[in-house]
Amino acid sequence: MSINIYSATNHGLDGVLINVEVDIMRGIPSFHMVGLPEASVKEARERVRAAIVNSGYTFPLGRIIINLAPADVRKKGTFLDLPIAIGILMASGQIKYKELENFIIFGELSLNGNLKGVKGALPIILEGSNKAKENFIFPLENLSEIAENGQGNFYPFNNLKQVITYITNDDLLPYKENIHKEKVGKCKINYSEIIGQLEAKRAMEIAAAGRHNIYMFGSPGVGKTMLANAITSILPPLTKNEEMEVAKIYSIAGFSREMETLDIPFRAPHHTITKSALIGGGRELTLGEITLAHNGVLFLDEILEYKREILELLRKPMEESYISITRQHERFILPSKFLLISASNPCPCGNWMNTEGKKCKCTDMEIHKYINKLSSAIIDRMDLLCYIPRVRPEELLNNNEKYTSEKMKERILLAIERENYRLISTEYRYNSEITGKDIYRLCSITTKARKILEKCYMSYGISLRAYGKIIKVARTMADLQEEEKITEDNIIEALGYRKNIFGEIV
Repeated sequence: MSINIYSATNHGLDGVLINVEVDIMRGIPSFHMVGLPEASVKEARERVRAAIVNSGYTFPLGRIIINLAPADVRKKGTFLDLPIAIGILMASGQIKYKELENFIIFGELSLNGNLKGVKGALPIILEGSNKAKENFIFPLENLSEIAENGQGNFYPFNNLKQVITYITNDDLLPYKENIHKEKVGKCKINYSEIIGQLEAKRAMEIAAAGRHNIYMFGSPGVGKTMLANAITSILPPLTKNEEMEVAKIYSIAGFSREMETLDIPFRAPHHTITKSALIGGGRELTLGEITLAHNGVLFLDEILEYKREILELLRKPMEESYISITRQHERFILPSKFLLISASNPCPCGNWMNTEGKKCKCTDMEIHKYINKLSSAIIDRMDLLCYIPRVRPEELLNNNEKYTSEKMKERILLAIERENYRLISTEYRYNSEITGKDIYRLCSITTKARKILEKCYMSYGISLRAYGKIIKVARTMADLQEEEKITEDNIIEALGYRKNIFGEIV
């Protein structure tokens, strides 16, 4: 008799249900596995054999056939170890046959029969719930991420013998304790700890309120990194849907333990990062930093030190909030909706814009070559360009209480509330997400402000994309100031945040 057990594997960011069919026939002892298994799945044969024997059972002699259906879906990972072992023991009559139609079973087996946690457990739970599967048997190591984000009846176990005991006797109630840990931001820097830089703090407040990408430039040691690292202290908490999306991503990546306490993703890759590490992909699909930063922050410190060809890869995800990765037989759509914060020195030595102190030693050619690593296409996709000056001595003891993380967050939450109310009947949530003709429809602007903007558009030759970004940034400023329409002051301030390193409005 053929034994049928439901399990699952991952495809991209989603779980896929797999039918594990086990049949044992007379013949020369052999172990065959069919149904497009990858190498990681084929290796289950030896793990299952050792786990069964070391758990006190006998590995059956005969011709063992394992079919993984549907046969046209590629199976990968170590999810199928446990269901294969259970199927073999049932097919050989060592444990009593039981109908497991409403169960999804998955987990990796060690040689001694212990169950190990697997990557991507949460998407499997979510897919099972969508397919009306209510009961889940899985390793205890995966309980934390599953119990907090998944729904259903959970039966976590430590080893194969415990699973067999439950299947045989049905003597356990599902795990019901609600695991909820207080989540905190990764960085605990408060903006009140940063001396001076009021204009920069204002820019960060605007960026957080409207999810606007920002580029900061200035001499070394002026506070660019601290300003970026403190951003999580003023960002609004994730919605339930956003939290679930992030949890799925981190589960697939094997970073689920980080999500137990992490509220908002904050990724800060080194400038030596490779293309596949930033964007994702590789021979085996891996999630890049832009996907790990989904619904959070991507911080590129010293952005001009990155290779230009790597920075150019950001153009599409910055615009469309997703990245498409195509392989020979598969295509994956990975989400990448992030707030980009970037920072750099103005020249290789970092002192070009200093009016006092150290003098720049770089030639004009070196400066231009350095700055041109950031193409006009990337600059065009930045909403805010902010120069960070050196702090003056008189600012050292002058703490401005207006820009503490608590007060900034309070203003930001109110601004987002106004954004959401205005955009309630649309697909957008933040001002930065508005595209096309919707910019002019959803961002009301006074006649005076429009005339100023049109004059600048003609005088400075800015692109239509930059034109729209100025309006959206000004709209966020108006939301922070509780203004119904964009005023001329908002437009002038927004234009001030479009000046590049050379002082040109772009």
